[in-house]
Amino acid sequence: MIQDDITELRRRVGGGKYLLTRCVAERAKQLQNGAVPLAEANSTNSISVAIQEIVKGNVAFNFADGKELNLSNKRNAKATK
Repeated sequence: MIQDDITELRRRVGGGKYLLTRCVAERAKQLQNGAVPLAEANSTNSISVAIQEIVKGNVAFNFADGKELNLSNKRNAKATK
């Protein structure tokens, strides 16, 4: 199950492991600060919930450097300028 999640995460976030880490960390931080979870998870751990949200395609990211990453139910999401 965990390996399936990692495979799906890598497919959804096409920018490599650093962008993937950035997305998970940013969403986990939002959850810790009180954001409402967008997906059901078997854990209350914010990192686990963030991973489940990304795997299910429930989140989009806008970064300060002008890039947007929309993961909302897209199979091959890519970062755009």
